[in-house]
Amino acid sequence: MVSDKGKRNNSCQKFPLTLPKSICIFILTLMFSIGESAVYSQNKNYYINNKINHDYQPEKSLILLAQNQTQLEEFDFREEIRDRVRQEVDYTFRHATSLLGVFLIVLTFFPASAAIWIWFSQAKLANKIDITEQEIDSLKYDTISQLKEIVEEAQIILNELKQQSNKADEKIEQLQKDTLIQYSSTQEDNSEPLMMANDYAKQASQFLLAGRPKEAINAYNQALKIYPEMAEIWNNRGVALTRLKMFDEAIASYDRALQIQPDYADAWNNRGVSLIELQHYQEGINSFEQGIKVKPDYADAWNNRGVCLAKIQKYQEAVKSYNQAIAIRNNYTDAWNNRGVSLMKLGIYEEAIACFDNAVKIKPNYSNAWYNLARCCSLKGEVEIALQHLEKAIILNDGNYQEMAKNEPDFENIRHNDLFQKLILN
Repeated sequence: MVSDKGKRNNSCQKFPLTLPKSICIFILTLMFSIGESAVYSQNKNYYINNKINHDYQPEKSLILLAQNQTQLEEFDFREEIRDRVRQEVDYTFRHATSLLGVFLIVLTFFPASAAIWIWFSQAKLANKIDITEQEIDSLKYDTISQLKEIVEEAQIILNELKQQSNKADEKIEQLQKDTLIQYSSTQEDNSEPLMMANDYAKQASQFLLAGRPKEAINAYNQALKIYPEMAEIWNNRGVALTRLKMFDEAIASYDRALQIQPDYADAWNNRGVSLIELQHYQEGINSFEQGIKVKPDYADAWNNRGVCLAKIQKYQEAVKSYNQAIAIRNNYTDAWNNRGVSLMKLGIYEEAIACFDNAVKIKPNYSNAWYNLARCCSLKGEVEIALQHLEKAIILNDGNYQEMAKNEPDFENIRHNDLFQKLILN
């Protein structure tokens, strides 16, 4: 017994410490059962030998053997049971040992397999990263190449446009020269005077752009003395006269331009503007319609036609004319503002306010639109908003709307307001 226990203890110590606790307990239990069986077998053999030796003694009789037969049968039955138990235990032990061996093999090879799998995954991932980087580099290179090609093409187009622009300028200058020359059929050596007329016309345009209409008129007159059959110079001369509020003279200049070139849309429009100033509204409408007939997408002519219609209180027709102007040029602030005024006259306040709002969104410092917003809000009874818009208009226009507001009938709803009085008196 002592030696068997010692053997079990030594066997237990040889197991790996890393095995789970439950497996160790199972193995120890199996080994303990095997040891008990061995001890039991030794005791049984010792008992039987003693019995046999004892039975050979001559002094014992056959009766004693018969009495002990029952005990021998019991020992045999117990031996048979123990043999079966030992067989089951041996089978179980061998099976557990096999499983344990497989488990140990798995534990042995799992780290290596895991390391191999991780290495393989890393290699695969590194390969994918390399491929992706190559694709990104290729895409970057292709994109840069395409951008360079686009820039080069744009530069080529720009150069071509510059060349065409230079050619166009040359052609325009040549056409101007030809236009001046073709009317001088009486003399062959008058190119120099005609060039002088063209120079006067350019100088006059510069004076006009600089806000010096008197000098512009003098220069235009010099050009027309050299050659009087140039429609553009007559039209530009009329513009300079309009800025000096010499409307009758301006109309005469526009008429002269239209005699030379009847399809001159700008001359028709400019003529109509001077007629508005002279309060010849119906004649102005006719003039604008002639310009529209020549140039249907002439937004200025549509807008000015609406102004004439509003002057004779044809507000609905005026709104239609403004609609045409806005359809042609959506950011046309004057058309939005004028449309709002006509709608306000028709009592359609919400839509009128929307028009004024559009005008100030496009042009935030448009004082006239802010003033009209104040008028419309006053008519609606929105006192505080009306006063805010009026203050904005006065600030933007340096107070010029103060005098207008004093006699504005649309401000009756806010006229007795303290802030309104303060605004018009400051």
